Amino acid sequence: MVPTDALLRLDDSLGEAVFDPSRWSAVLERVSALVGGDGAILLQSRRRTPGAPCTAEVDELVADYFRHGWHVNDLRTRAVPRVMRGEVVTDPDILSAEEMARAPFYNELLRPHGYHWFAVAGFRAGPEHWGVSVQRRTPRGPFEAAQVRPLAGLMPRLGRAAALSEAIGRTALDGALRGLDQVAQAALALDGAGRVIGANARAEALFDADFRAIDGILRIADPRAREEAAGLLQQRRAGPAGPVLVPRRDRRPLVLRALPVIEAARSPFLGASALLLVTDLEADRRPDPALLAQVFGLTTAEARLAAILAGGAALDEAADQLGIAVETARSHIKAVFAKTGTGRQGALVALLGAPGLR
Repeated sequence: MVPTDALLRLDDSLGEAVFDPSRWSAVLERVSALVGGDGAILLQSRRRTPGAPCTAEVDELVADYFRHGWHVNDLRTRAVPRVMRGEVVTDPDILSAEEMARAPFYNELLRPHGYHWFAVAGFRAGPEHWGVSVQRRTPRGPFEAAQVRPLAGLMPRLGRAAALSEAIGRTALDGALRGLDQVAQAALALDGAGRVIGANARAEALFDADFRAIDGILRIADPRAREEAAGLLQQRRAGPAGPVLVPRRDRRPLVLRALPVIEAARSPFLGASALLLVTDLEADRRPDPALLAQVFGLTTAEARLAAILAGGAALDEAADQLGIAVETARSHIKAVFAKTGTGRQGALVALLGAPGLR
């Protein structure tokens, strides 16, 4: 039986977490303390991605869990069917002592961090099922059934708060996408695994064989652009990331940039991690060479080349348009990169695409 005052404190934490996603770690701290744990993690049962809320005590454990791929090779996922039926599950319920003694999951992940035991219970938030995995350090021994029994009773509370958190996050995210639509900015919303979970009308209008989203998967035909786009989320964690140039057949390229989602949309149950801004160079005019020369201190030849490259042309195509040798164009572009502080054509295109330069 959970004391009434403890339930009231948990409800207070849940109320805060609904509107402030960063507060879910405080919710997990209270749940862990109520059953004698040493930390807790909130994980989706079906698909697990980095950024899972957790308590500070298990932060490094969770980082290694995702960093080294244990989330796709987790022995404890055996518990998922029983958790989805409303059971509270502990290690001895799904693994023998011999299995735990020889399993790399325990020997290479848990024990180096000082952990071994867990108890997990779950709740549903919309169509998805989630688990609260409470961890316990090795010397304390496994959870006793009486200790963890209250977990099942706490889960409906978490489920109601999670559903509300997801709805508020979705409303905020949809509002951000519509707002970007109003200022003529195509945008996609991505989760932590790079899956598309939202797109505004301007982004959908750009979908074609070279760039599109199918069943939540972003499809980019050009191999180099596809690889660079896959790295945008990692870069975005340190701030705004990009640009990435996406070539298209018979048309000027797209430019991709990644930004963090607004705070209100960061519900863990929505999973929004980044906004992918898409600029269609086909709709933009080429920048004015005279203005480029003035702003960046380019020579006339450098400015003319930069303007053509900003329109998405390849270097050899630009050289052909200007009637110069490709080697001469390479020399010019090195000077352009140095004077503009860019290092590749994608960054140059993004810089010279600013409205004031057109």
